[in-house]
Amino acid sequence: MKTTLKKNKEGYGYKYTELAEIHNYLEANGMKYYQEIQTCEMNCQDYIYTWRYIDGKWEDKPIRGCRVTDATLTGVKNPAQEQGSALTYARRYSLLMAFGLATEDDDAQALSKPIEITLDYAKDFKINFGTHKGKKLSDIPQSYLDWLIGSPKCDATIKKCIELLNEDKGIKTLTEEEQKERLNLMGTLSTLCITQNIDREKIYTHYKVSSDTEMTIEQLKDAVKKLEDKK
Repeated sequence: MKTTLKKNKEGYGYKYTELAEIHNYLEANGMKYYQEIQTCEMNCQDYIYTWRYIDGKWEDKPIRGCRVTDATLTGVKNPAQEQGSALTYARRYSLLMAFGLATEDDDAQALSKPIEITLDYAKDFKINFGTHKGKKLSDIPQSYLDWLIGSPKCDATIKKCIELLNEDKGIKTLTEEEQKERLNLMGTLSTLCITQNIDREKIYTHYKVSSDTEMTIEQLKDAVKKLEDKK
């Protein structure tokens, strides 16, 4: 049963908006916890896991809570502040979920406030992962953007930014089918390199790229064909 914690008339802070206050409440009721971040192998996303100490013993398994979303880790704001906000949010609500508690807290609404994504926003948007970590989308090779928009790392914000940048440059954004084709070609190229013991760096040098994510569909097709012809 979920317990709703509200501020009472005696003035004791039962509006648990801070981790410390939730911690104090649990401790006062003989409960403990610790939390850790684990990556889910199914979707490669990070989640908060909460281990509970109830009735004088630690439970055998943790409870999976909120996902630490990639969207809050990227953008034009201070990356450290954004990461801190995302982690605090995930920890707090994972803890509430684990112990069946509820608060009158509007942080979820504040963090989910929609951002107006304009062309200027898209040009200044920075990614915080991968080969081009810390770079603005506008400074990243088009071939990488074509790969990124079809990858699991591409959330709605990144996708919209790429679409706006493509529109501004007069470039057609890859369709879902083209994105799948590109990923399949990358997989095929990787397999051929392994089975034929091919030095990938030579391929990247030939096409003047630093990785297969920067290769266009045409380059990938050409590379795959040449390797298949060598069989």
